[in-house]
Amino acid sequence: MQLTDYVKKDTIFLNCQAQSRAELFSKVADKLLNEGYVKKGFLDFINHREDNYPTGLQLQNHTVAIPHGDPQFINKPFVAVITLTKPITMRRMDDATIKLPVDTLFTLGLTNGSDHLDLLKEIMKLLQTDSFVQQIKNCTNKDEVETVIRVAEKKRKENSDD
Repeated sequence: MQLTDYVKKDTIFLNCQAQSRAELFSKVADKLLNEGYVKKGFLDFINHREDNYPTGLQLQNHTVAIPHGDPQFINKPFVAVITLTKPITMRRMDDATIKLPVDTLFTLGLTNGSDHLDLLKEIMKLLQTDSFVQQIKNCTNKDEVETVIRVAEKKRKENSDD
């Protein structure tokens, strides 16, 4: 399973502007709904899930989040890659009392639970390479995002046994 199978040009959102998580989720959910990726209810679900199960991650030099949808609200599987012009506040996955300034998100919308876990593992492996997040943040167009992901996955596969 590869991230490149789920990231499409219409699920890449670069240099988004939002004052809050709720505003960002609303903007992205509207676009995903219009493109046929999600059903009505996706926005409410993802906000509720993030309230109860935060997805912010403090990496070595970056903070990211990996919000997840629920299969019942997904029409077509996707991963949305989102970069922000300025960070929004999200809570840390392993300690919800800690707030993080997040400016890069990978939002998962999958129709199958086992795919969800496999893809989450793949994303986590890519995130362990600090340069991956920086390269995504530096992208100025959607083609660059697809190239960064493709190259990172190829390097990871060449350097691992799994």
